[in-house]
Amino acid sequence: MGFGLKWLGWIRACISTVRFLVLVNVSLAGFFGTSRGLRQGDPLSPLLFLLMMEILSKMLQQAEGCGFIRGFKVNGTRSEEVCVSHLLYADDTMLMCDADPEQLMYIRLVLSCFEATTGLRVNLAKSEMVPIGDVGNLAILADIQCYRIVQFPMNYLGMPLGSSFKALSIWNPIIEKMERRLAGWQRLYLSKGGHFTLLKSTLSSLPTYYLSLFTIPVSVAKRLEKFQQNFLWGGSGEDSKHSLVRWDTVCSPIERGGLGIRLLGRINKALLSIMMGWDQFHKHLRFTVSRGDRVRLWHDCWCGDMALKDIFTNLFECASHKDAFMNEVLSWHNGKAPLREVEDGPWWHLRKNGRFDIRSFYEVLRDAPLVVFPRKSIWHTKAPRWVRFFIWSAAWNKILTCDNLSKRGYTLVSWCCMCRCNGETVDHLLIHCSVARALYMELDFGGFWDSLGVTPFCF
Repeated sequence: MGFGLKWLGWIRACISTVRFLVLVNVSLAGFFGTSRGLRQGDPLSPLLFLLMMEILSKMLQQAEGCGFIRGFKVNGTRSEEVCVSHLLYADDTMLMCDADPEQLMYIRLVLSCFEATTGLRVNLAKSEMVPIGDVGNLAILADIQCYRIVQFPMNYLGMPLGSSFKALSIWNPIIEKMERRLAGWQRLYLSKGGHFTLLKSTLSSLPTYYLSLFTIPVSVAKRLEKFQQNFLWGGSGEDSKHSLVRWDTVCSPIERGGLGIRLLGRINKALLSIMMGWDQFHKHLRFTVSRGDRVRLWHDCWCGDMALKDIFTNLFECASHKDAFMNEVLSWHNGKAPLREVEDGPWWHLRKNGRFDIRSFYEVLRDAPLVVFPRKSIWHTKAPRWVRFFIWSAAWNKILTCDNLSKRGYTLVSWCCMCRCNGETVDHLLIHCSVARALYMELDFGGFWDSLGVTPFCF
């Protein structure tokens, strides 16, 4: 690969001088050296492993180029076929070939050479052979590699392969994982701020991987969101407590008075936008033209907010080459194209830097009306999270005062328990109550509250 002798000496020292000290029955045992493998915990370990796997990839590519193995072909850009014989992800390797004993023998030979060269070993206990379609000589093929046979559906890198993407059962691992998390958290004494923190940082992100692969069924989305809603307001699992604020409001952006929790249906659509919602996604793409070999003249937005086919409809109908690329129709000065190193590229116009992110596309899909909300006065303070959460609930007039309890069907005396003079509402309890105002005066907040003159918590 062109590395110098000095660099090779560093790597050899990192591998050959490793000594281990292990804990056996509460006592230290060692030191002892390693016969093979990489130093655990060293920052170079992942890089060294990737270098080793690059060798395996090159060996498989060479075997494929010589015709010893054949992968499967997929269509690439401009109808160019791409042959895929292997996929590597971290320490997982997927090999693909025909159901031919001779090809399996070549793969085994490549793996044997790789083991002898690098010192790494294939873990046969974790290796599996998966037939696709009807394979008559499956037992013979499995004996060649000494792999166990596994049928579809199966899990690979956390993804259910071979399952119907519409099946509800593929979401069972996500539901079970969320239920386990909730069961563990119920034993903790958490404030509303703690519930909100765990919901936003952990619970709402659990289904993200599946949401980027599959369309979530409506029933599953409602059930998962019900888990989240109940946990936010102190419930457990599907046992709910009073939801003081509507879930749609909770899932609104913080700038619009919500908590920034993402609705599963909309984030699912945003994550699948390139694969399933290209028309909606393509509306927000702009293209920068350099060499012109990747931007289409009529269909791409390269000179404004609309494609030329939508601006000049009649001219587009008369065009002889409707799918022409820019470099095919450009006329260069003196017949010479300028030398440009920069390639054509897309520009995401919803961000100033032009880079696509899920958040900006999710906000476009939401398309909610603008709400004036004092978010900075609530969230940009040094108050504890549970205090800010309480003030946020009060700003929506949703704390459990007597008037709100009456709306929920409770029968009780509607008066303020502190001053016993007026009905208990959010405005009265937090602003106009004489006891509350006396407390504010003691805390030197009197001038502030007298200067309000209007109710700050009513929308």
